[in-house]
Amino acid sequence: MINLLPAQEKKEILIEQRLKLVLIFEIGLLLFLVSSLLTLFSTQIYLQGEINSNEIVIAQREKEVPATLMQQEIKELNGELEQVESFYERQIYLADVLKDVFQKLPTGSYLTSFSFVRDLGQKKINLVGFVPSREKLLDFKRSLEADSRFDRVDLPPGNWVSATNIDFYLSLELK
Repeated sequence: MINLLPAQEKKEILIEQRLKLVLIFEIGLLLFLVSSLLTLFSTQIYLQGEINSNEIVIAQREKEVPATLMQQEIKELNGELEQVESFYERQIYLADVLKDVFQKLPTGSYLTSFSFVRDLGQKKINLVGFVPSREKLLDFKRSLEADSRFDRVDLPPGNWVSATNIDFYLSLELK
């Protein structure tokens, strides 16, 4: 087909087509913004309704559970926590005690038995072991007596019979 329109009218038609495209784009953008705004508004209304209903439920539950009952439950829980705390405070950590005993043990000596007894408030440790000489056993006893952690160090007289290769028995009381 041959276009017989003058050049001026061709330019006007081209400008009109471009204006129509811009107008269509602007209308589409406007519709998108309006729909987004409506979606956000409806979401806000929904969330506000949920918040209001939850506030009503909380207010009703506060009326159902009196404050004195909550305070009583809190006191019971605090009492249980105090019992747990006192339990842990009464614990004795024997790893530190054994570490001190092994550090004081003379060279060439070793322990063959260890026992811990808690009886009527006394905390007693019994040790059985081997020491090569009477002098080393005496040094071991003195170093244990010098330690502030131990209250009484008791070596029975039977430990002093042999001069060498002594199988000893020792009891300690913890402070």
